[in-house]
Amino acid sequence: MPPEDLTSASRDPEVTATLVSGLSAYGRLYGLPNSPEQVQGLLGTLLRLYRPEEPAALIDAVAQQVLDGLTADDLKNAIVDRATSALAKETHRWQRHLEQEAQGILAAYVQRYRPNLTPDALRMIVTSIMPLLGRAIADYRPLTRSEALGLISQIVQSFDVKGISAAIDPAYLAIAETLATALAQRPMAEAVGETVTAYVKSHAPTLINIGADLIALALSAVLKNQVDFNIGTQLSVIDEKLLIEQVSFQLNILQQSPPPSKAAWAIADQVNAAVEQYRQDRSEGSVDVTAGLVSEDGLSISSPLTSTRRLGDRPPTDSPASE
Repeated sequence: MPPEDLTSASRDPEVTATLVSGLSAYGRLYGLPNSPEQVQGLLGTLLRLYRPEEPAALIDAVAQQVLDGLTADDLKNAIVDRATSALAKETHRWQRHLEQEAQGILAAYVQRYRPNLTPDALRMIVTSIMPLLGRAIADYRPLTRSEALGLISQIVQSFDVKGISAAIDPAYLAIAETLATALAQRPMAEAVGETVTAYVKSHAPTLINIGADLIALALSAVLKNQVDFNIGTQLSVIDEKLLIEQVSFQLNILQQSPPPSKAAWAIADQVNAAVEQYRQDRSEGSVDVTAGLVSEDGLSISSPLTSTRRLGDRPPTDSPASE
């Protein structure tokens, strides 16, 4: 969706009034969190349920706008009717469902793999759980950025290692095993994220969505140069699809671009060469573009038609990429 469409949609007074009324109803029924991230997460879910057809980018833009302009008087004076009260109740059910599933995965992981979990590692682990929630919740749509950040904040704030039950649902244990793999691959995933970020900033500053195929190209380049990232040669990729999923979530959903290292800037040039070769092969008809490289959407590299986010601006002339 073009930026102007996001702007016009976010100014819809009916949507704003419904969100404020729904949030007011939520506060009266259950109380409101003190964390701005958690409040924005509530706004994201309210809008997701109120307008289920809206894209994630619009949901996040509207949730941010409403949060920025929200005052205590707005909540106090909001008119709550049956519809917004029902919306608040459904939002509460969905939020609790998300929290319960995420907590279940986290508890299973801590019990089996990390019994001596320290608080400083908690946020990183919870963030890695977010892309895996689709395996546990009955919803085909990925979390919005607002919901993900709100949920991360809520779990980090409330998780109690001592409160873990001895009996863990086997379904959570299965996902916890996947989480353990994702965390074992994290050094490689971070290097890939840095490389993709460096590539976009130095070679494709107008690129908006980061596709799985581009991440796969970056992964291939990093694997050939992992020593440059201080990654031991004994570390291999156990699950490539999982690594791509984690990197994609970090860049596209959370929109958190890691600052590239000098190695990432250098290897970004290799990624660019691979991209150009792929484009040349496609133009010559030697590649089946309906299959894509890794992604199943039939797109080669990442199309600016599939998202509304911009990863970043071109680096300054004194950056490592320009050397």
